[in-house]
Amino acid sequence: MIRGLYSASSAIDVASQNQDLIADNLANCTTPGYRRRGMTFDVLQAAANDGTSGNVSGVRNSGVFTSFEPGPMQQTGNPLDFALSGGDAFFVLEGPRGPVYTRNGSFELNSQGELQSKGGLRVRSQGGRLVIPNTASTIRVTSDGVVQADGSEVGRLELAQFTAPNQLQRAGPTLFDGATPRTPEPGTVQVNQGYREGSNVQVVQEMISMMIGMRQYEAAERAMRAMSEAVAQNTKPQ
Repeated sequence: MIRGLYSASSAIDVASQNQDLIADNLANCTTPGYRRRGMTFDVLQAAANDGTSGNVSGVRNSGVFTSFEPGPMQQTGNPLDFALSGGDAFFVLEGPRGPVYTRNGSFELNSQGELQSKGGLRVRSQGGRLVIPNTASTIRVTSDGVVQADGSEVGRLELAQFTAPNQLQRAGPTLFDGATPRTPEPGTVQVNQGYREGSNVQVVQEMISMMIGMRQYEAAERAMRAMSEAVAQNTKPQ
């Protein structure tokens, strides 16, 4: 009976964690460059009281993963919106403790004319700061990342790829760090100006997962309540 209580309680705990992940995915379904998260599970087994083995005793969260599948490309017409295609590359930003990486290419200019993220992190360029003169009337970015102001080159976007992107760690809703980058091979990645990459969250699929998770939570809760009541009945004084 105690084993059953543990099994039900661990199922409730994991189901609750999974629902939190799904809720976070849904909350970011319109966030440019967002990458959905998911959870993997392990079934715990332990020997029974009679010495036999292989009886299920519970379930646990064995890890949270990030899906790096690309999101849809959305045309905005904004000259400071960029989307990457042709390779699993990332824009490089100057984070508070070093470079961070993102697929969110919705940028803006700060008071110094530097290209930065909406959160205020400067966009890194190859060879130095990327500054747009305040007198520039047109900003153009070529497919290979060269930034031009009124036809003059002012920098080249720094891009990064990763041999094992699953080693990246989240540093924010659309930011990653913690892995060693490499420079993409020339011609393998294209920068698309006037576009942004949407979230890769599939809303319908997440809603289905949430409903399934809710049923699992409710089933585990009913099982735990029934066993708790049985234990209480068995321990009543006769």
